Amino acid sequence: MALDDLVLGLQRALDRLVRRLRLGAPPVPGRRRLLIVQIDGLSRAVLEQALARGRAPFLGRLLRERGYQMAPMSVGLPTSTPAFQMAAMYGVRPDIPGFHYHDKRRKVDVYFPRGGDAANVEKVQAAGRRGIVGGGGAYGCVFTVCSAPCPSRSSSRGC
Repeated sequence: MALDDLVLGLQRALDRLVRRLRLGAPPVPGRRRLLIVQIDGLSRAVLEQALARGRAPFLGRLLRERGYQMAPMSVGLPTSTPAFQMAAMYGVRPDIPGFHYHDKRRKVDVYFPRGGDAANVEKVQAAGRRGIVGGGGAYGCVFTVCSAPCPSRSSSRGC
């Protein structure tokens, strides 16, 4: 076995372990749940083709066996990740022109990977609204999706 394969295998095993440890309490039976899967740049037609060819087996099982449904969502413009996530998580028409831009009102450069920038945009754009993930979690989300201050604003799991 090549060293690269060994390292990647160990990394996958460690990643699975960490995900299992971070799962938290199981969902309360009978409560409605929501799953949003965002895959940047993936059109519905390409997703449907992948499902038909068996290239997205996990999503296919959710749809076939677990009662999940696909629903269209208009994301508007711009189609950047932060704009989409702000609209989906808070139900607002965000004023986020891209992933990296100059905010003329605040006279600052906004770059979402930079610490604090997403939290500042979320505070202004969400304007006190409660995010849809209250009591739940988010993985890989630009925003923290919470209505109250979080212990760690850089958390990607929500509050």
